[in-house]
Amino acid sequence: MSEDALENESPRRTRLLRVAEHIRTQNWTAIGIDFLIVVLGVFVGIQVANWNEARVERELVRGHLGEIAEDLRTHLGMDAALLSSARMRIAAVDYVQREAFGTTLPTTLVLGTETWQAPPPEPFPLDKLDHLMGSINLVRISVRSRSGYESLLSAGRLGLLRDRPLAQQIQSYYGDYDDLLDTQTTVFRAFRNDGAREQYALGVSVFDQRPAAEIIALARDNPAFAAYLRSQREWAIVHWNLLSNLSGDTATLLADIETELANP
Repeated sequence: MSEDALENESPRRTRLLRVAEHIRTQNWTAIGIDFLIVVLGVFVGIQVANWNEARVERELVRGHLGEIAEDLRTHLGMDAALLSSARMRIAAVDYVQREAFGTTLPTTLVLGTETWQAPPPEPFPLDKLDHLMGSINLVRISVRSRSGYESLLSAGRLGLLRDRPLAQQIQSYYGDYDDLLDTQTTVFRAFRNDGAREQYALGVSVFDQRPAAEIIALARDNPAFAAYLRSQREWAIVHWNLLSNLSGDTATLLADIETELANP
C-alpha cells in the first residue's frame, strides 16, 4: 500500500476503532456524535461537489455568452453595408422617378396594419448613374454568424443562464433574425428574381450597364418596368426598417450580455 493510501487509511481506522470501543462500552452519546460527524462529512462533501459542478457550468455558460457577444459585434459591423444597400435601392428608383415622371414617391408606406417610413432621402451618386440597375437589383442578405448561440443550444446550457430575462431575450433575438433571413430570401430576393426575368424581354439584365437616360426612357415607356422599379423601392423601405430594428436589438442585446459578463 502506498504512503498516501496509508495516510488516508489511518484516520479511517482510528475512527472505526473509536466507534468499536464506544459500542463495547455502550457509550451511546459518543456513538451519536461519531455518527453525526460522518453524516455531516458526507453532506459537506456532496455540497462541495455540487458547488464545484455549478461553478464549472457557470463558467461554461459565460464562455457561450462571450461567443455570442463576439457574434453580435460582427453583426453590428455588417449592418452599415446592409442598410446602405437598401438606401441605395431607394435612391436609384427615386432618381429614375424624378427624371422620368417629374414626381416624388411617397416616403410612408401602408401595408395592411403596418406603416413603414422611408429613411432620410439621399441623392444617388452621379458617378454611378450608368449602374442604376445594379443598385436597384442588389439585395444584400444579412447572413450572420450564430455559432455562439448554436453552441449554447447544442450543449443544452441555455436553461443554466441565471438571468432568465436575458435567456428569453437571446431566444427572441435569434427568432427575429431567422424571420428576417426568411423574409429576405422568400420576399425581397424572390421579387427581384421574378422581376429580373420579366425584364429580359426589354433587354435589361440584373446588373445592366447603360446610360441612365436609357433606363429613364424604359421606365417612361413601359408601365410594367416602372411598376417593378417602384415596388423594388417599396420593398427596400421595408427591408431598411427591418434591418434597422434588428440592428437596434443587436446593440441592446450586446450591451446586456456585456453587463452580465461584467458581473461574476
